[in-house]
Amino acid sequence: MIKWLIHFLFWSVFFLMWNRIMYFYVDNKLNSLYFTAIDVSLVIIAFYTVYLYVMPSYLASKSVSRLLIVMAALTLVLWGLYAWMTLLFLRNNVMPIRFEFTWTYKDLEYNRFFIALLGVLAGCFVKLAIDRAAVSKRMETMEKEKSMAELTYLKAQINPHFLFNSLNGLYTQLEINSPDAKHTLASLADLLRYQLYECNADRIPVDKEIAYLENYFKLQSIRNDNCRSEFIIDKPTEPLSIAPLLLVPFIENAFKYVSDNDNGQNFITVTINIKGRQFYFCCVNSINPKSISTDNRGERIGLTNVKKRLELIYGRDYQLDIEATDKQYKVQLTLLLT
Repeated sequence: MIKWLIHFLFWSVFFLMWNRIMYFYVDNKLNSLYFTAIDVSLVIIAFYTVYLYVMPSYLASKSVSRLLIVMAALTLVLWGLYAWMTLLFLRNNVMPIRFEFTWTYKDLEYNRFFIALLGVLAGCFVKLAIDRAAVSKRMETMEKEKSMAELTYLKAQINPHFLFNSLNGLYTQLEINSPDAKHTLASLADLLRYQLYECNADRIPVDKEIAYLENYFKLQSIRNDNCRSEFIIDKPTEPLSIAPLLLVPFIENAFKYVSDNDNGQNFITVTINIKGRQFYFCCVNSINPKSISTDNRGERIGLTNVKKRLELIYGRDYQLDIEATDKQYKVQLTLLLT
């Protein structure tokens, strides 16, 4: 119903514009409207002939040469038919319009050819535009579904190395009867619970995501005795939401590629600031130039997926900057939260 209403409104506007542009010089308003109705009717016939029959056939076959031949033949047929019909109307006084100049049959032919060509081209381009928009929408839907599938996989996947290291660190703490063992076990349980059960929505509260990142950061820090790690948080003052599991690949890569120099400075610093709806995330880690090649610095594990998700979810409401030097790797992400 809405589709037909849109078509009706379009042709109504087109009718008024055609009348205003083509027949402004006709003093008799009734005659002006009558002639406009004839012209617009001819355009509509050509338009829907191409829109409903010619273009669907082309989109099914994708034969450009066939399309050009059919459109040329259709334009010529409609041109001759329109010229003959209009001449017949004029001779039998069906179209009682009198002009202040002499309108020859050749002028009539040119006019009808223009109307036929306009309808044919309009039907072609409108159908192509609609089909292109539909294809683009389907591709966007497929990309979103793929992104959601990747997110589902990410949530269901537990990094075995991370889990092994966390359990190994917990075992060591229990072995020496460390008071931190209970906190480590609680952090691991909270992290797994969040990852498996609590982040099923498109958006989750930003404070829960920060708590998840903090637990993840603490568990990763257990096995890095030779690294100074800092997690600096400026917690939000108002309820905001963020896409889940969007930032953890940056922290994962920081711990994976952090330097391990006995004589040098090894560090990982994660900073989160929130001002209004502006979310600022920064992750910096020292690196060993010999441990990672220049070619794969910019595309580490998970970063490609994160960039796709950022583009799909946030569009223009994000800015990602990655800076790699011989001494450190820095990721800065700014989001506009909702």
